Amino acid sequence: MTKKSILLCGVLALLLWTACSETEKYQYPFQNPKLKVEERVDNLMSLLTLQEKVSMMINRSLAIERLGIPAYNWWGEACHGLIAGGVTVFPQSIALAATFDDPSQLTTYTMVSDEARARYNTLPLDGDIGPYVSAIPNLTFWAPNINIFRDPRWGRGQETYGEDPFLMSRMGLNVVLGMQGDDEHYYKTHACAKHYGVHSGPEPLRHEFNAVVSMRDLWETYLPAFETLVVKGNVREVMCAYSAYEGEPCCASNRLLVDILRNRWGFDGMVVSDCDAINDFYVKGRHETHPNAAAASADAVLTGTDLECGRSYNALIEAVEKGIIKEKDLDVSLRRILTERFRLGLLDPAKYVPYSKIPGSVIDCQEHRDHALKMAHESQVLLKNEGNILPLDKNIKSIAVVGPNINDSIMMRGNYSGSPTHCITILQGLQNKLPNTRIISERGSEIDSDYLQIPQIHLVKHDTQKGFLAQYYATPDFSGEVINTSHTETINFRTEGGYGFGKDVPSSDFSAKYSGTYVPDFTGTLCFSVRGDNYVLKVNNKKIGEYAPKELSFKYTPGMELTEAQRREFTASMKGRRGSIYTLQVKEGETYQIALDYKSGKEGRVSQLSVDMYERKLAEFEELKEKIKDVEVIIYVGGITPTQEGEGHERARIELPDVQKRFLKAMRETGKPVIYVNCSGSAVALADIDYAYDALLQAWYPGQEGGTAVADVLFGDYNPSGKLPVTFYKSTEQLPEFTNYSMDNRTYRYFKGEPQYAFGYGLSYTNFKFGAATLSSNSIKAGEKVEITIPVTNAGKMDGAEIVQVYVKSLTNPNAPIKSLKGYVRQDIKAGKSEKVKITLEPESFAYYNADVDGLKIFPGKYQILYGNSSRDIDLKSLDLEVTPAV
Repeated sequence: MTKKSILLCGVLALLLWTACSETEKYQYPFQNPKLKVEERVDNLMSLLTLQEKVSMMINRSLAIERLGIPAYNWWGEACHGLIAGGVTVFPQSIALAATFDDPSQLTTYTMVSDEARARYNTLPLDGDIGPYVSAIPNLTFWAPNINIFRDPRWGRGQETYGEDPFLMSRMGLNVVLGMQGDDEHYYKTHACAKHYGVHSGPEPLRHEFNAVVSMRDLWETYLPAFETLVVKGNVREVMCAYSAYEGEPCCASNRLLVDILRNRWGFDGMVVSDCDAINDFYVKGRHETHPNAAAASADAVLTGTDLECGRSYNALIEAVEKGIIKEKDLDVSLRRILTERFRLGLLDPAKYVPYSKIPGSVIDCQEHRDHALKMAHESQVLLKNEGNILPLDKNIKSIAVVGPNINDSIMMRGNYSGSPTHCITILQGLQNKLPNTRIISERGSEIDSDYLQIPQIHLVKHDTQKGFLAQYYATPDFSGEVINTSHTETINFRTEGGYGFGKDVPSSDFSAKYSGTYVPDFTGTLCFSVRGDNYVLKVNNKKIGEYAPKELSFKYTPGMELTEAQRREFTASMKGRRGSIYTLQVKEGETYQIALDYKSGKEGRVSQLSVDMYERKLAEFEELKEKIKDVEVIIYVGGITPTQEGEGHERARIELPDVQKRFLKAMRETGKPVIYVNCSGSAVALADIDYAYDALLQAWYPGQEGGTAVADVLFGDYNPSGKLPVTFYKSTEQLPEFTNYSMDNRTYRYFKGEPQYAFGYGLSYTNFKFGAATLSSNSIKAGEKVEITIPVTNAGKMDGAEIVQVYVKSLTNPNAPIKSLKGYVRQDIKAGKSEKVKITLEPESFAYYNADVDGLKIFPGKYQILYGNSSRDIDLKSLDLEVTPAV
């Protein structure tokens, strides 16, 4: 044998030894990150028992210790930032839509996923896990919400990107791209397109509601965003909705899940159910399409709902044993679930996953805070500016800042938000902006009550420290040692999404004592508002309020199938969480000792406790008018809050609450200029109070930096550029019946009336002029693109950004919308300068529902291409285009 041959044999032997050594590191092939995902899934599935398979098809996937598989909770939220403590809270989704800024939307959700990975990389992965309480950081997030905001009464519309399918698609797509990353082997996190496919209120009916929708509305309005996220975004999860469609629950809809999602769009990811949606199949008073949990779960799996948020899927074991479903059918869903666990790197050593290097220092870092401010800036929509009263002069001597939303940090965050380390309210933003200005501030009223609640909890002290002394026990009955002693200025706790009551405090089966000294600054009735699982409230050692739930007569497991009697009993046991009001007569200057003993929820249930203290008196404004009579300008901050709109509840009417109308009228009577800052996640009808203010700024729920953004806009340090992603109607009477899912006379695409403010509308401090646009061709074949070039000039004296919008109007399709947004660009333009904005209209811009193909098809014919800075006809210019049949 030659030396060369010996050397070659030695190298081969070394390689073989290395390969064997590498294999020997893993007890099972599925643990080897170097194998193909398909091989790893095959191996793991071959090792699992039926019981273990079913346990992995539920959002709360418990550990399989014999195989070294850790526990994991698939439920995470990232609507506009993570639901967690200490993270960056960006503006609410509807506010992000008002930016019309695709690149910045992508940046926002890249930052959100950075913070998600950073939490996963740096926090312990072995915390306690419950169905709704996860101390384990996760990587799968059930966002974005891309349901069409068809009616402003819908409470969850604030989580969406508005009423237009195209805008919804673009904004939602950038959420997916930012969340999932661009690595070829591993997903950074998961995004989830929800709630598929026809779902937008009414919230109280969502568990039994059957949405009746025409095929045209389904394909032209309700489905486009979902198709975009699946086909163009490769979104890895789709959540099926609570509601039914065509008489089938959405989580068992053959048309939605099989025909459209899997077969037409080629979706190969996971379908997850909304939480406890499978229960709705069989619970009395809901859909009642199935007799029991086994039948419901089997049907859901067979139609493609892979993962359940809840507990009904535990009945799949029974379903297999009774022959309702075969184990191989479960394997189809489980294969998708396991594939995604591997692609997220959840079962791999960190060294193989590139995202494992993202440090904890990115969480709420300065760069993220700066971007949150940028998005809050861009989201502000100036709707009225009589006499160019805005921007205000920063040298102003005195202002009044009044209204129920002036200093509400919870409102600033919106629905489905995290808990930031800081939040700049609108009052704080103005105070920071105007250090040398006399500012008179007063809430003056509640959002929607004629009675004003004047906070008193800030007057509670323990020794010399503001707030309550808190003592926590690791037992449910105050026995044993105190495990945590601390002070808290407020009592508002809920163990959900990783939150807790305090360091080392369990998420359930614990107890706590709160105590403090209160000296009132008034004489009259003090109100305590308390929500909690189990508590006793005492003042001066005298009991004034308590709630102790009756022990259930059965062992409750979240998601379990309940009889009607058990459901009534369980609902009654939750009474304490709905809250109670207790009153006490107090005298100014006297001392009162407050003590609250609390017992948490049982294992597997969210623990909750909140306490508020306030004086209650009729909201009247004469004293306030006298107090502010010498100020130069009144800034009124009102609207609504997530308390009036959110999951499970919504407004019956969209008008501003009456108490705020009285408030604004009183401010108008002072004779001072009134600037109205409206905070809401939806349209508020203001036509009947429009006379009472000189300027109107729509601020939405602007996130943790929102107060700075509002102040910057009001005082000219930022030129407003946001546009409405929804129509602002004049009154509730302009709306169709809420439960009617037909798009007729809904949104700017079909509304035949005159709105107060149109979709796409928003003013600037400068003046933009649109020149004569040109098309790349005046005639195209079906399936071709066309480009429009639009000259835009900033004819004013201030730099600014304009949202250039392009709408398509069919002149030959009688069933087409009035007009539809099909392109937009956010363009920065210096004062006195011009830009040529190019926007490409894709072939699908001319597609409409066609019954012959049971879907969308390009419609040859004559079109108007409309361009301008809002959807109002007066703001649009037009070009003619013909689309001819493809050869």
